[in-house]
Amino acid sequence: MTAAEQLGIAGARTYVLERARQRGVELEVYAERETATSIQAFGGEVSEFKLQARQGLGLRALVGGAWGYAFTENLSRPALDRALDSAVENAGLVAPEAGSALSDWPAPPALDLYGEGLSGVGVEQKVQSALTLEAAARGADPRVTSVPYGGYRDSDSETLIGNTHGLERGEKALNAVTFVAPLVSEDGQNKMKVDWQFTREFTALDPTRTALSAVDKSLALLGARPAPSGTVPAIITGECLGSLLALFAPMFSGKMVEEGKSPLAGRLGSTVASPLVTLLDDPTLPRGLNSRSFDAEGHPSVPLTLIGSGTLSAFMHNAQTAARAGTVSTGHATRSGYQGTVGVGPSNLLMLAGDTPPDQLAAGLTGVKLTDISGGHAGADPVTGDFSLQAEGFWIEDGVVAYPLEVYTVAGNIIDVLRDIQAVGRETEWTMHATGAPAVRVGALAIGGS
Repeated sequence: MTAAEQLGIAGARTYVLERARQRGVELEVYAERETATSIQAFGGEVSEFKLQARQGLGLRALVGGAWGYAFTENLSRPALDRALDSAVENAGLVAPEAGSALSDWPAPPALDLYGEGLSGVGVEQKVQSALTLEAAARGADPRVTSVPYGGYRDSDSETLIGNTHGLERGEKALNAVTFVAPLVSEDGQNKMKVDWQFTREFTALDPTRTALSAVDKSLALLGARPAPSGTVPAIITGECLGSLLALFAPMFSGKMVEEGKSPLAGRLGSTVASPLVTLLDDPTLPRGLNSRSFDAEGHPSVPLTLIGSGTLSAFMHNAQTAARAGTVSTGHATRSGYQGTVGVGPSNLLMLAGDTPPDQLAAGLTGVKLTDISGGHAGADPVTGDFSLQAEGFWIEDGVVAYPLEVYTVAGNIIDVLRDIQAVGRETEWTMHATGAPAVRVGALAIGGS
């Protein structure tokens, strides 16, 4: 092999770490390889077909207490040498940071996120999943006028991490997802609701069931009436509460706390939610969307209780934020790929289910059932916990769903919502943000009709 020939990500990791050791440079290598398929169907035909492949290395050099970043998608030896030079040079352009260090963590847990889920699955089968999904949604009801969004996606990925202190990690993962959003129309109203399925085993996909569920959800919104304005009791579905938790996950970041950008700063050990609330971040869930056996620094993954029975018990930390806070890493270092820098973030954020049956959750309640929110990019502030969001849902009369509501506004503070939880349902619903929650009942929620 000549110097200019491409190495695989494993060979590239080995090469650049050895070069760093020869130069006396402290270095961390984060390597990724991914192949992905994306198929969309419309009108009974494939409207989009994409095959993508990417790989690269992200380098993080520690020089004089300062981190220098560089990355390369060219895995030849000369390109790797240039990336190492850049990482070292970049460290000299930034200020040292307290708590900067490399570590050789203990071994991570054994998680099988790969298995045989896509073994032997051909392109034709993937295409058929997308076509079946769209056809089932289109033919489910005469009020379905179009299926503008729907398809199949999968990913086969590998992540490698290593550093000059001897740490060496590797993990493969795959997943397959179907998603569909049918447009339904009646009496001048148009409504659309998405449903989806995530799996690591292709044979577990049920496109027809997903399509019929999406149609049912969309049809349920027809006949919507204007929402009232005021403060009313509410049921928040698990999917909707999961979406709220995703918006406010940064308030549990040790980095945000350190920077004074979390409403939970200085409140460890205090009551911040109803005693019915226990909130975890668990990267070890076998079917979790963001499951992993180690974080972006190679720290082993472990479940972390953030709120236990209403009490704030922990923040998420990477190695550096933990050192500055006088604690230890919780295994929550993140990177947005090999091009990104190291931060702090959740994996699978999960509020534990309770013991209230579905038919009792809304018993006697007259108010709203909040099923969806949107506009979080502008309407949610994780620094204060405040939100004002567009919402979707139903009006409830004496515990029974009376009719769907036109889009309305819901406003409040996430901590106030968590404190006000009076009952917690038995079933967990997951969002595509990798947040899961049960349905809950709250005593008061401010809503505004159109």
